[in-house]
Amino acid sequence: MHSNVQKKRKTGWRGFWAGVAEIFSLSNDQQQPNPDLLQNLEMACREWKYAKLYFNCVNDPDLIDHAVFYMGATEKKYTYLLKQAREEGINIEGYRLG
Repeated sequence: MHSNVQKKRKTGWRGFWAGVAEIFSLSNDQQQPNPDLLQNLEMACREWKYAKLYFNCVNDPDLIDHAVFYMGATEKKYTYLLKQAREEGINIEGYRLG
């Protein structure tokens, strides 16, 4: 009976330390930001910049309508991805456009 108590204590301490290690360890999601989200955010940023340039270069009324639509769509995509990154705790200071 005495040996059973000692075995339980050893198992209990191992379990205790395993729990402590689990609490203080970081999962992969917490260590690194989502690489797909960062790539999509960078691409959306480039698309929005391109849409702004495109809008400033077109003269034809039909192309102006297209440029307005394209700029609005790329801006929505970009702001959506910024929101997603913010919710995941990713630093987005380098991605802000004015």
